[in-house]
Amino acid sequence: MSISLKKNIIFNYIGQFYVMFIGIFMLPFYLKYLGSEAYGLVGFFTVLTAIMGLLDMGLSSTFIRETSNLKDKKDGIYQLRVLLKSIELVMLGIMLMMFLTIYFSSEWISINWLQANHLDLVLVERCIKLMGFMLAIRWFVGLHQGIIMGLEKQVWLNIYKIIINTLRFVGGLVLIMYISNDIFHFFMYQTLIAIIEFLVLRNEVYKNLFSRKVIKSSLTELKRIMPFALSIAFTTLIGVVYAQFDKLLLSHYLPLKEYGYLALVVAIQGAIMQFSGPLSKAVLPRMVSLLSNDKKDDMLILYRNSTRFISIMVSSIVGMIVAFSYELLFSWSGDMEASLWASPILSWYALGNAIFAITIFQYFLQYTYGELKYQNRFNMITPLFIIPIIFYAVSHYGAYGAGIAWFLIQALTFLFWSPFIHKKFAPNIHKHWLFYDILPPILITTIYLYCIKQLNINFAEYSRIEIFLMLITFGVILLMINSFIYKDIRAIFYTKVLKFKMRKA
Repeated sequence: MSISLKKNIIFNYIGQFYVMFIGIFMLPFYLKYLGSEAYGLVGFFTVLTAIMGLLDMGLSSTFIRETSNLKDKKDGIYQLRVLLKSIELVMLGIMLMMFLTIYFSSEWISINWLQANHLDLVLVERCIKLMGFMLAIRWFVGLHQGIIMGLEKQVWLNIYKIIINTLRFVGGLVLIMYISNDIFHFFMYQTLIAIIEFLVLRNEVYKNLFSRKVIKSSLTELKRIMPFALSIAFTTLIGVVYAQFDKLLLSHYLPLKEYGYLALVVAIQGAIMQFSGPLSKAVLPRMVSLLSNDKKDDMLILYRNSTRFISIMVSSIVGMIVAFSYELLFSWSGDMEASLWASPILSWYALGNAIFAITIFQYFLQYTYGELKYQNRFNMITPLFIIPIIFYAVSHYGAYGAGIAWFLIQALTFLFWSPFIHKKFAPNIHKHWLFYDILPPILITTIYLYCIKQLNINFAEYSRIEIFLMLITFGVILLMINSFIYKDIRAIFYTKVLKFKMRKA
């Protein structure tokens, strides 16, 4: 693994963990000062952000691949500028359509969709209008981030993310604690941050894609990338159905107060996916680069090492979440009512996300080859089953049913889809991948947590901080055990220890 790749992975994790940590750390304070019903609006905005992401027609993900392919080629930067200008013109039109649709639908959403019992409906409507503007702005942000990731300038990107999310979360907390806890003022502040985010990223992109040639939009360039972009868009659509359709339905079926409690589940569920996100952002451009330079074996080694790493991480973390869901939620939020409501739901969502974090690497394998026909066929069939299952689960069993449905969908996808994709793109790899890279940490985690449960610890005797520290200690020990079952990881550790001893000597 090259120094630059290691550096990108390290900074991706630093940036992602910071964003994840600060968001999770601040959530209980937001619940306290805004109230669970008002915070339900924030949760609704989070879901809308994910859903509106599919409207970029796969352009953000396409730009990561295009930038990775063109950055080192003659006139590649100029070609990227032409492509960027062409796409931005298209996106501007769709952005305006998106904003106007949400703006003029805000009254209907506030009255007929959301279940607000105490919030003023006019206030809710005004907040939804601000959401529409922020969604439009953040759409461009996704495109610009894709270019920077493709350029592998992820150190800069993560430093930027740390700064902007500090302004977003810490600044938002200062606002609601000391200035105003009005939810409309909160959304106004978040709109200001979204504008700053857009301007900073756009400036960085154009600085890196500087060209002395006259830049004109090109329909030819759009036609060239459109087949792959549309494939990505369709895949993204199904991803949204997988990840957000249940939460969109729940925003209608649940009172906003309970939807605010659901934000606890969504925050931890999202945090699980963050463990694979930084790795994939660094590894995916490198996999594309290796394959384009006829280094297929090196690409597959990187693929296996990456999935093994994710398996170790999610097995350890999700195992702890499932075994101690109530204790984790209570030690974090301090809200017994919210913790009791959310803990059984969290367990199912966490298990589903653990499987999803591993299964998504089969999509990365197809993406690397630039061949998404199998994924598209799969995506054409699965909604016929997934949408009715999720709708039935949510409408009859609420959030708990949604959690079970999410787990079952991910488990079945893993069992049948993973071996099929490996057979097509990496023959003879699946058994080794499954039994050597994936299953060992899962088995170790199950045995370890069974032993911990036999201790019958009475957590009621301890403070929230003590409970949290105990859970962290158990989790770190489990992570170390899972890491050391692989001899290559042990070899790296022994090498580091040996170098340290030699330096001391």
